Amino acid sequence: MKKIILLFIFPLIVTAQSSYNLNLLGSYEWSNTEGSDIWGWVDPITENEYALVGLNDGFSCVNVTNPSNPIEEFYIPDLNSTWRDIKTWGNFAYVTTEANAGLLIVDLTDMTGNTYWHVNQFINPVSGDSISFTSSHNLYIDENGIIYIYGAKNNGAYVANGGVIFLDASSNAINPYYLGQWNGQYIHDGMARGDTLYAGCIYTGDLYIIDVSNKANASVLGTHPTPNSFTHNAWVSDDGNYVFTTDEQADSYIGSYNISDMNNIQEVDRIQSNPESNSIPHNTHVDGNFLVTSWYRDGTIVHDISNPNNLVQVAYYDSYNGSGDGFDGCWGTYPFLPSGNIISSEINSSNTQTGKLMIYERDFSGACYLEGHVTDGITGNSITGANVVILNTVISNSTFTNLGGAYSCGNADSGTFDVLFSMSGYISDTLQATLINGQIVVLDAVLYVDPNVPILGCMNPLASNYNPNANISSDYGGELNNNFSTGSYFNGDQHLIFDATNDFVIKSAVFYAEDPKFITFELRNSNGIVLDDTTHFVFSGQQQLILNFSVPIGIGMELGISNGNSGLYRNDDGASYPYNIGSIMQITGSSASSSGYYYFYYNIEVEVPCQNISTNIIDQTSSNKELVRILDILGKEVQPSLNQTLFYLFDDGTVEKKIIFK
Repeated sequence: MKKIILLFIFPLIVTAQSSYNLNLLGSYEWSNTEGSDIWGWVDPITENEYALVGLNDGFSCVNVTNPSNPIEEFYIPDLNSTWRDIKTWGNFAYVTTEANAGLLIVDLTDMTGNTYWHVNQFINPVSGDSISFTSSHNLYIDENGIIYIYGAKNNGAYVANGGVIFLDASSNAINPYYLGQWNGQYIHDGMARGDTLYAGCIYTGDLYIIDVSNKANASVLGTHPTPNSFTHNAWVSDDGNYVFTTDEQADSYIGSYNISDMNNIQEVDRIQSNPESNSIPHNTHVDGNFLVTSWYRDGTIVHDISNPNNLVQVAYYDSYNGSGDGFDGCWGTYPFLPSGNIISSEINSSNTQTGKLMIYERDFSGACYLEGHVTDGITGNSITGANVVILNTVISNSTFTNLGGAYSCGNADSGTFDVLFSMSGYISDTLQATLINGQIVVLDAVLYVDPNVPILGCMNPLASNYNPNANISSDYGGELNNNFSTGSYFNGDQHLIFDATNDFVIKSAVFYAEDPKFITFELRNSNGIVLDDTTHFVFSGQQQLILNFSVPIGIGMELGISNGNSGLYRNDDGASYPYNIGSIMQITGSSASSSGYYYFYYNIEVEVPCQNISTNIIDQTSSNKELVRILDILGKEVQPSLNQTLFYLFDDGTVEKKIIFK
């Protein structure tokens, strides 16, 4: 399923301080430095709550017990770095940075900030093995006091291949013991529970799940690619059956995965905060039934994950004055304070574009869920790719039916809402649904073919793939040529993205080549796996090439090339997605971060060949079936008439399409 959750219903030009279901209780600003990550700590004696904030030039501890009056208790200056991450074990904070400062360990029982150590060498007291690092990208500490150090370097050279180093803080908090390492991949960020590590391997674009029960010999349990192939962080659900990930790229998604079978990890949903704005998600955290995410220029975002197959946004606070692609705004968030308050760190969201701490009160509850099926009113077949929108909601939303015609979506608020169902080639319909927090409401829809729209399909009633709605057997679409906007010959590896609501064949397309060469053209599924390909020798200039790609029903499929040295023409502006071809192929976008790009394939020819055509002579007089009713193309019951397309429905479930001529 593809799901889109739109954050705003007005132009995204200035969106600062827009919010819903998160209330700002207080804030704290630093005047001369930018912010980075954040964690929280509670004094076990006084029960005071503290925000532990990484800054470019050091580490800050802020008392947020009274959220309307946060007070900085102390600040520890350190080597300058954009990256500074914090976790806690007991009464100690552990701080990593990509500056050569080692691991900063801070005693939080001393609120003067004068008790701390920089440590860069770690020894196993039993084996005598040791390891040194002067910098690292991130860290995590599990419930047993095991520290996971990610992306470590020693004076600029990777240690453990940038994977993970295991340290034990439970035995010695100020001088953790070295336990082992895993060097299979560079790990950017991750979290662990029990004996399992959930890692974001950013450069391979994969979620890695690793058995770390033996710290000297960790092993991979399973992997899965994430939606935008730049896996930043991962967090496991409380029941251990699902994992949620972020990709730190423009226009990326939160991914939701069923990991109950490590050998067959399944993506079950994905969602965006602000589609088509190119905003970037950063760090996500599971807090019970909710997922709290720092989303750079979109701020702090909350989703209900009680149904991991249907993520629903229920709250947000947009803390940055601006939107779109960029590493500004909210770096990190921490939702685990006993008070229930959520604290978030801002890179540069203050009025002076410096670091800022935000303290939020929760005002959200469980989501309302809407599910159902969309079917064709004539054939009764499921409709793939139909758009479903709950109208007039504060957090606007849009979703599409899957390959079985099913959809699932939801809303933050209860009440009665209009729901719009639409699909290329069909007449749209609006139904009503009464949504209830924490409950699933089922709403099915039936759509009828629009007689004024071309429907591509097999029109032979003797074929096994006969489509009574079809009125054309072939069609052309996409951009007609490359003259619609600016562009140039391109040697990068990019592609068009499209949905297919029926099986069909891409017969040909027009291409523009800079130089003579061999090029392999590819049809791929949504995971980038090649389904069909063909190789041509291209000449300089414009040419139409035969492709004959057999396209199955699918969503998010790709039209591309086998490598990035094609020298084919692409437009860098002006593309107007989606492009509908015969109501069965919809080009929804491209792999570029900018929505205006259009890649390689022009004037695409699409055809639905008729299959398994029967040549048997049928004795109609011996048939025992009885006519039930006659429908016109709009699905209305009518009497037989001349020169009209009519559908005869029989009691055995068969349908015959007839046109009676005088």
